[in-house]
Amino acid sequence: MNDAEIAGRLLLSILFGSLVGVERQWHHKNAGLKTNALVAIGATTFALLAERGFGPNSNPSQVAAGVVTGIGFVGAGVIMRRGGSVQGINSAATLWATAGMGLAIGAGYYSLAWMVVVSILAVQIFWRWIGEWIDKRSELIVPSGDYQLTIKFLPPAAERVRSAWSSFTSQPGVLVLRYQEGRNQETREAQIEALLTLSENQARGLTALGQQLTDFAGVTQFELSANGAKADDA
Repeated sequence: MNDAEIAGRLLLSILFGSLVGVERQWHHKNAGLKTNALVAIGATTFALLAERGFGPNSNPSQVAAGVVTGIGFVGAGVIMRRGGSVQGINSAATLWATAGMGLAIGAGYYSLAWMVVVSILAVQIFWRWIGEWIDKRSELIVPSGDYQLTIKFLPPAAERVRSAWSSFTSQPGVLVLRYQEGRNQETREAQIEALLTLSENQARGLTALGQQLTDFAGVTQFELSANGAKADDA
């Protein structure tokens, strides 16, 4: 293998890794353009080294196994837990597939590399639509930021407030991460503080709940804030 062939394989890995990275960058993922390109380059480099050998006792399969182990650590770095959800699993899986594509290029299996990059892009683009279609119809809670809620009310409104709250939180697509209720002994005013994760439909329903509660006599405050933007790991 001459230097021109080596350079060609590295350039192809940069191109393919960048194609995957553009899609990830477009959707604002942690592992974006540079990460996927670098993973592809690194995997291709290891495959080239394995092919050229480290001596008479070198084993290409051991080098490939080392890449698989190493990319596992990189993938673990993009997986994060936020509230009641885990994010970054899809990004980690993308890096895993990109590393495999890089190994294929480094080993000279160009047809396989083409198939892999097309498969990755097809899953990331078209399967996203399918996943969203399923989520909307199953009322799956897609992580969209945590909603902090505060409700203050006087004793005469307690029963109606708790009934409305219970009715809302029992619906599909509502996940209560934290709930706390207290009372001000001086003013006799009760207070509910809650942290929720909601589906897209129920996020609109929470606004409707606020309008409903503020119409109740005795409700003195309804405060809602969204913590974090939508960050689904599609």
